[in-house]
Amino acid sequence: MRAGRRPVLLDGAKGTELQRLGVPVTDPWWTTSALLSDEGRALLTAIHRDYAEAGAELTTANTFRTNLRALLRAGAEHDQARTLVRTAVEAAREAIPASCGSVVAASMTSVEDCYQPQLVPTDDEELRREHGWLADQLRDAGVELVMAETMNTVREAVAATAACATRGLPVWTSFVCTSGARLLSGEGLVAAAHAVADTGASMVLVNCTTLEDTDEALEELAADCPVPIGAYPNLEDRSELDEWQPVNHYVPVRHGPEDFADLMAERAIRFGLAAVGGCCGSTPAHIAALHARLGPARPRILPGRSVVR
Repeated sequence: MRAGRRPVLLDGAKGTELQRLGVPVTDPWWTTSALLSDEGRALLTAIHRDYAEAGAELTTANTFRTNLRALLRAGAEHDQARTLVRTAVEAAREAIPASCGSVVAASMTSVEDCYQPQLVPTDDEELRREHGWLADQLRDAGVELVMAETMNTVREAVAATAACATRGLPVWTSFVCTSGARLLSGEGLVAAAHAVADTGASMVLVNCTTLEDTDEALEELAADCPVPIGAYPNLEDRSELDEWQPVNHYVPVRHGPEDFADLMAERAIRFGLAAVGGCCGSTPAHIAALHARLGPARPRILPGRSVVR
């Protein structure tokens, strides 16, 4: 941990939690399907609340699949698309107990597929326009922080980061990595970290990456990153699945709550992490166990925010 400060505790997965609780997460709506019904919204709010009560200091709204391209492709009209973004943020905000003070964040990811860098649009203006649309919706919805996450190319990560930063939204940018501290595009993580930090990211993280590949990535970042670093790894046991294969069921995890908490608390110290949490496969029980290892939060300024907590 950083010089006497313990890291910010992120929340955990929403998509795999929905799957675990019986909500289909499939093309074309994916995780946004939970926003389409009263029952789905109530379940999503309950998931957010469980994470907040487990000790998460960041409540990340279910806006992962609410970019305009994904919503229009699923059949939404423009007005409905804007409403779905607001609904996701409201579900997160309503779930936070008044006493816990969790920050309301939102998710922004690749406009196409976060695991297929070859699908990233080649037109930079197209990327600026689409990420700008979602950043506008998130700003208007009043989120306090944007997690530009599971980014797989430097170009799109810079576009998403810039869309937030130019609108006055604090942004933490997170990359999905493979072995050798490289993005799925093959680009080096350290160069990517410098590019997004120069664009306005106040933290660089690694997410949805195996624990082994996360370690390689954090070793590189700890040695050369101009902003604080963090991690929230993928916990699924995908040994029987093709790499990056989407599945419509909850995948058993490699690490239970206590094991996960021990592993991430140790890495928080080893790499000086400023934020830790869980990605796919994690549950409120994982976050509660990690909260118990980390201990109570201390007053601090979250990177990119001027509010002392």
